[in-house]
Amino acid sequence: MIRAVLPGDTAELVSIAVATGLFSLEDADLLLRRTLDDLHAGHLGEGHFAYVWIDAADRPGGWVYFSENQRSNAVWDLWWIGVAPGQQGRGVGKELLQFVEANVRRAAGRLLVIETSALPTLARTREFYVRRGYTECGCVPDFYGDGDGKITFVRNVTTG
Repeated sequence: MIRAVLPGDTAELVSIAVATGLFSLEDADLLLRRTLDDLHAGHLGEGHFAYVWIDAADRPGGWVYFSENQRSNAVWDLWWIGVAPGQQGRGVGKELLQFVEANVRRAAGRLLVIETSALPTLARTREFYVRRGYTECGCVPDFYGDGDGKITFVRNVTTG
């Protein structure tokens, strides 16, 4: 089941982010916790959404955060998609991504843009996006740090 993120979910989602090995606790607190706190406090404005995938035991197993890009024509950004290590490979990421795409379509969005790291540890993530019909459309070398470029993917979600 997918539902809106509640303030009480934040600690568990930060734990999931750290468990994936992609975030240190400090980064997860700085980025994810602060973003969710700002979202719940209404500081991010309209067009920002966070949802959580819940397992059969009513525990968060993944989340997504996405928003409308206000400086564009019907373009949306997928900021984060995270799946708990124990849920990876079970279709949770696919279900969350399809959920985001459906919401973007309902909001008359055209394009969904996803940015991710070029580090080798994220090769499976990049392959996941390609398998879902996303096109790699750019790379900024050393964006996140020396040797850690930013790779951008895009997909026109109006085509299904």
